[in-house]
Amino acid sequence: MPILSRIVLTLITALSVGGMPYALINAQFGGYAGSTLQLGFDAQSVALGDAVSAGFSREERVDSTSLEVQPYYNPALAANYTTQTHLNLSVFQLGLDRHYQSVGARVTLPPKAGLFIGLIRAGVQDIDTRSLSGYPLGMVSTSEIQLQSAFGIRLSENIQAGIGFKIDRADYHSDMKPSTSVGMDLGIQIKLNPNTHWAFVMQDLLAEHTWNSGELYNQPQSRNRIEAMPLRLKTSLATLVIGTQIFAEFEIKRFSTEVTTRELFISDGTPVSYIEELETRFTRASFLRLAASRSLHPLFRLHMGWNRYLAEQNANKLSAGFSLALPFQPALKVDYGFSTNRHTLQSMHVFTLRYIL
Repeated sequence: MPILSRIVLTLITALSVGGMPYALINAQFGGYAGSTLQLGFDAQSVALGDAVSAGFSREERVDSTSLEVQPYYNPALAANYTTQTHLNLSVFQLGLDRHYQSVGARVTLPPKAGLFIGLIRAGVQDIDTRSLSGYPLGMVSTSEIQLQSAFGIRLSENIQAGIGFKIDRADYHSDMKPSTSVGMDLGIQIKLNPNTHWAFVMQDLLAEHTWNSGELYNQPQSRNRIEAMPLRLKTSLATLVIGTQIFAEFEIKRFSTEVTTRELFISDGTPVSYIEELETRFTRASFLRLAASRSLHPLFRLHMGWNRYLAEQNANKLSAGFSLALPFQPALKVDYGFSTNRHTLQSMHVFTLRYIL
């Protein structure tokens, strides 16, 4: 495919999905179940604005800092061609007493498959709790852990498919029973030509947490509350243009929320009874991501990304970073990623060590 055609294809994809009538279907984007575990997996992907679900196109020349997209973003990527075992360890530097770390390993399963195992640990420490009157009640901490696996297979020379499973454990308070959830990811990657990939991913299928705050608030009659993680639908494109990796991605998060409504009946001016109904409401949030990565030296690669939440005017996140290969140890790579935050939280710094066995 000519270079001009690939540029046009990338721009059309980005503009077409960005031009959808999202204003009618989007909701105000806020906290939700599982959001703590969606900051990313490694420094390269964060620096590229997480617009990496389609993987990347291999460059013809030798480059020690070539991109390595984790199957965390698309389980089909576990089947990428490799004869080696890839290990990575990432540490996220966050503000407000938050912590986030990840570790992953990808191995090949000859002749056409691959397996990925990953672990994410996240949480917040030293949260100051207060009573309604403002008196201190002590400090609490939260903890979330996600164990994930992905299996990918090459169905043909141009098509890869994958399935992933996740086990999430959320512990938010010592007086509340931790919640455990099981979710599933599905993904496909299609090679349109040697330099252009397209992908479609569904993430967090069937995943939900169950809470009961009866012991926390001393309310034995409290019932269980089920909060589903948002279903994530992503379409992504990656292409190689004049030695530069270009990425475009569009994502929809579909939320479901339980809402309790009460209808009060009044007789002769006196409240008599009410009927309580539990209703599930659905909303959506849309995101557009663009990114670019280019090798400036066989040992140095630069990344840049842009992530926009489409329901707000100035909800932009900018990111950047680099990858460095060590000349005395070619199997060891060092990645750094930086991302701004559209809210008042501090910016994020990510450091990753990759080792190829």
